[in-house]
Amino acid sequence: MARFRHTVTLAPVSRRWLESCVAALHDLAEDTDVEGARLRLPDGRPVPGLVLVRGRHLGPGAQYRPVRDRDGEPDADQCLTVVSWDRRRETALEVVTLDGDPARPARLVCALGLTSAERPREAWLSATLRSSGGKRAEYLGGTGRLHLDLGRWWQATGHGRPRPAPR
Repeated sequence: MARFRHTVTLAPVSRRWLESCVAALHDLAEDTDVEGARLRLPDGRPVPGLVLVRGRHLGPGAQYRPVRDRDGEPDADQCLTVVSWDRRRETALEVVTLDGDPARPARLVCALGLTSAERPREAWLSATLRSSGGKRAEYLGGTGRLHLDLGRWWQATGHGRPRPAPR
């Protein structure tokens, strides 16, 4: 099996900016109400195109699916699952997408997570693509992983806490 390794340089963002974005997203999700399968924003408007199909809202194992435009039913080929939801420890989600093309069916699984939404320290993403049919299906897949140590990133870019002056 071939393996490729690549280093990517990410443009720095301010720690304060990222922390405020993560906090705002957590606040919005936590302030969202559930009526049956429908999700409602804090102001009462429905969340368009997304329903809760299993579990307790934001609880481990909760599953959400997009709603198909043509018939208003949840899309069986796409699913977002809450793996963990704890602001102080870890937030992790898994997204699964199926492509039912008879010539080349495929499944894409992405997992993403963040350690401590209150003070992010690490972020990660993994993705696996598998094809289960068609000519040369074994060559049409792969796995990728990304791990980001946010503390070291901010330290290296100067966007973390100010460094003490050398003595």
